[in-house]
Amino acid sequence: MKNLLIIDDQIMYLKSLETVLKKNYTVYSAKSYEKAIDKLEEDINIALIDIRLDENDDSNIDGLKILEWIKMNKPEISTFMMSSYKEFEYAEQALNLGAKHFFRKPIDVISLIAILEDKS
Repeated sequence: MKNLLIIDDQIMYLKSLETVLKKNYTVYSAKSYEKAIDKLEEDINIALIDIRLDENDDSNIDGLKILEWIKMNKPEISTFMMSSYKEFEYAEQALNLGAKHFFRKPIDVISLIAILEDKS
């Protein structure tokens, strides 16, 4: 079974994704940049990353920083981004940095599982 790391600061959303995905993956979670980097040092195959990890900070794009860290340090990890924000520039930036797919929240879990299986 593949190891999946979900990175999101919204606890309820994080827990709901964990519940759905634990049938198909060994699921780990992180709520911040620092915790995510610690977890990424472990044997992670797939990362599902929220672009903004602090909803109170308008300039917060820690998820993109995590994606950059993965591409520089652990490029073998399949990365997928998500956001509830409608700004296309975030999606474009994530895909340009190497994310395999960009999901808009709320995510349809059937599509999520299918895309994770297909692209990771």
